[in-house]
Parts: sequence; C-alpha cells; structure tokens
Amino acid sequence: MRTPVGRHGKQEKGRLSPESSCFRHGRPPFPSPHPAPFPSSIAVMSQLVGKRITLGVTGSIAAYKAADLTSQLVKYGAEVQVVMTKGATQFITPMTLQVLSRRPVAFDLWAEGANSVPGHIEIADSSDLLLVAPLSANVLAEFAHGLAPDLLTSIYLATRGPVLLCPAMNGKMYEHPATQANLKTLRSRGHAVVEPAEGMLACGYEGVGKLAPVEEIVSRVLSILG
Repeated sequence: MRTPVGRHGKQEKGRLSPESSCFRHGRPPFPSPHPAPFPSSIAVMSQLVGKRITLGVTGSIAAYKAADLTSQLVKYGAEVQVVMTKGATQFITPMTLQVLSRRPVAFDLWAEGANSVPGHIEIADSSDLLLVAPLSANVLAEFAHGLAPDLLTSIYLATRGPVLLCPAMNGKMYEHPATQANLKTLRSRGHAVVEPAEGMLACGYEGVGKLAPVEEIVSRVLSILG
C-alpha cells in the first residue's frame, strides 16, 4: 500500500490512502463508537427474554419511578404490558410508559379491545408475572378484599401466576393495622412483597414508606423469572 505523498513530495503521516483496506471495504478508519458487548453481558441482559410482565402502576408519588423500572425490564428482554390506575395517570402520563414499553398502555376497563389494548382476562392469562410498583394503600386494600372497580384490580383477580407487590405510601398509612392486616392477607396467598424503604417521604415525614430501589425490584423479578 502506498503512503500518501504531500505537496512537497514527502510522505504524510497519519493519513490513509484511498487504496487502504478501510476504504476499499467501506469501513471507517476508526473503531466503532458502539463496540459489541462481551458474551457475558449479552447473557445477563437476556435473562427475561420471552417473559411477559404486567406492570401495574397505581396513584402514588412514586409512580414516576415506573419509567425507570419499565426501561430496566425491557433492557433485560422482557415484554412489559403497563396497566395504570386513574390515580397513576395524575403523576405520570401513559404516553411516557407507552414509549418506554413499546406497546399501548392499558388504563380503562371500559375501553378493552380499543387501540390494540388487550382485555383484562387476556392480559392476566398471557402474563408470567404481575408486578405492581408502586402499590398504593388503596389498591393494596382492594386486592386484599377482592374488589375489582377498575382494570388493574380486575387483572389481579384473574391472575393465577406469580404476583410481586411493591408498596409505597406515607409511613403512618403503611404502619396502620388495617394496611398490615391487608399485607398479611396478600402474603398468605403466596404473593411476594418488596418492603418499602426508609427515608424522607414526599409528605415531609421521615420513615418507612418509600418505594424500594428499582434495582432491588428488578433483582426480585429476576429471582422469580430468571
């Protein structure tokens, strides 16, 4: 291969001639900015390939964290069907979670079948895991008492697979005997629970009630489905 020659007949260093293999084969003369991941990385990020997760999002200030949770689950290869309560849509828009999950978000029990959104029985039957994060005190109570006023609670009653619950609420509400009794009921049904974390809450109080870190929730999902 000839080295390019400058105007004064000297060889110019650092330049590639049109005859170089890089140009002949159409490859850029510098490494790709996105190198291929190591095989171990591919294996780790493929642990949930083929798994279908229904992610329930309820009316909690922590609902915004559902965006990060959705992204992480999708990165692991999961198919995520987001289901939102009416309260959840006050904290984060369905469009945000639709973009991140790459599928329409379901939130209206009376609009089943519209806009390619499957019905509650279909969602329940096709799901490998029902994950509810964040889970508000209200929806937690509805689950415990078998109430089904909306799409998410209807899906819960129709679910026969694993259920993973991630409560998030004010500490006083979480520690109330009614809430603790409801959690005991749900645990007695075999449901897994990711306990809320301690720290400064949105209401200004400090204590237990924060949604568990997304990494911890994903780790529990992997332990159930991975």
